[in-house]
Amino acid sequence: MKSQNPISRRGFLKSTGIALAGGGVAATPAFGPGPRQQQVQQPRIRDYRTLGRTGFDVSDIGFGTGNLTNTNVLEVALDMGVNYIDTGEHYVNGQAERTIGQAIKNRNRSSLFITTKLNLTFGGATTDEIKRRFQRCLERLQTEYVDCLMIHMAPRAEQVKHEGFHSAVEQLKAEGRVRFLGLSNHGRQHSWWGRADHAMDDVIGAAVEDGRFDVALFVHNFLQREQGERIITACKSRDMGVTLMKTDPVNLYESISGTIAGWRESGREVPESRRQLARDYQSFVEQAEQFKRQHGVESATDARAAATKFVLGNPDVHSVCATINTFDALESFVAISGEKLADSDSSMLDDYEALLGRYYCRHACGICEVDCPRGVPINTIMRYNHYFEAQQREKHAMQKYAGLAAAQADTCGACDGDCEAACPYGVPIRALLALAHRNLTLV
Repeated sequence: MKSQNPISRRGFLKSTGIALAGGGVAATPAFGPGPRQQQVQQPRIRDYRTLGRTGFDVSDIGFGTGNLTNTNVLEVALDMGVNYIDTGEHYVNGQAERTIGQAIKNRNRSSLFITTKLNLTFGGATTDEIKRRFQRCLERLQTEYVDCLMIHMAPRAEQVKHEGFHSAVEQLKAEGRVRFLGLSNHGRQHSWWGRADHAMDDVIGAAVEDGRFDVALFVHNFLQREQGERIITACKSRDMGVTLMKTDPVNLYESISGTIAGWRESGREVPESRRQLARDYQSFVEQAEQFKRQHGVESATDARAAATKFVLGNPDVHSVCATINTFDALESFVAISGEKLADSDSSMLDDYEALLGRYYCRHACGICEVDCPRGVPINTIMRYNHYFEAQQREKHAMQKYAGLAAAQADTCGACDGDCEAACPYGVPIRALLALAHRNLTLV
């Protein structure tokens, strides 16, 4: 299954500052006399890893479909050797599964590993309801089975023993419609469920102990190592497959620069709380520029490539589920496949952590939330802002934010900062929450 085709790394262009805007260089034919331009070879997957006890060899770069609407992008990914596809019933309101169905209908189904997810906290979760919801997944996917069915964003440890879900999975396995069982977790969620959610390692640890789960999907990156490493070790003890998300915590700053410029151009009196936020923002921009100069970074693609190689440097990680919906993003991720973390990469990540690490609100953390007197769901809001900025899922992020039952971040910039006092990483959370509110409401 392993590809033997050589790789030529595509150029990354059209980027100013630290932003996800890496562009591939398409080869152009020569017309008339003169030398032909050298054809740039398409990247291909170079590393496949056995997904735990499933026994299936999956591509180290998986295809995350949280924003997928372009069938052609997925078809090219499959041509490049990507064979792990991660989706969910609610991704793009079911359109992601439909797009997958179109892309795979003429493919060798047995060569692909497809995971979909059901969220048990809404939509009906009895055995019969779960089976009906799953059947609609199959219809959208145009396939007779999925390789793995996951509990989506399991909020608490006890949900891993959900009777209706396990009863449904048992029947679906007997019918040949599900092969393996898994779960995903983003860390503590907001309090839709009326009680505090559990930490990510507690939820996945409970699944490991339960013994019925074959695959886990969770957050792990170079700025958030300890929790992810504990989970990876636990999964290895039961030979569970490990797939990762949010592996590239490189912060963007164009929106921060825009915020500062907007305040300056408005000519209005800026309150002291906002002036402090502006100082925090400006400090971030200046340090980001220092990082760029120091490492010759022109695009966040370079730093994110190093971040991806960092997590794949652990042999117990089997696939990174990169959110992909464009050819540029696809090329930049597939070009990383099989590459090792170089000394220069490690130096870049170390310097990024030293200069800019405090501006990353750790995904799946939630340590500070219990200290917020208003009950602001900080982890969830920052995740939505990540969708908005890093994944270009602006509409989805804004809809999710608008639907929050808990307090929003509209007054965070003027509060006393209990969250910042509780943060062990020194993150200027109020500034980041204020920016997130601006992004997610366009105010």
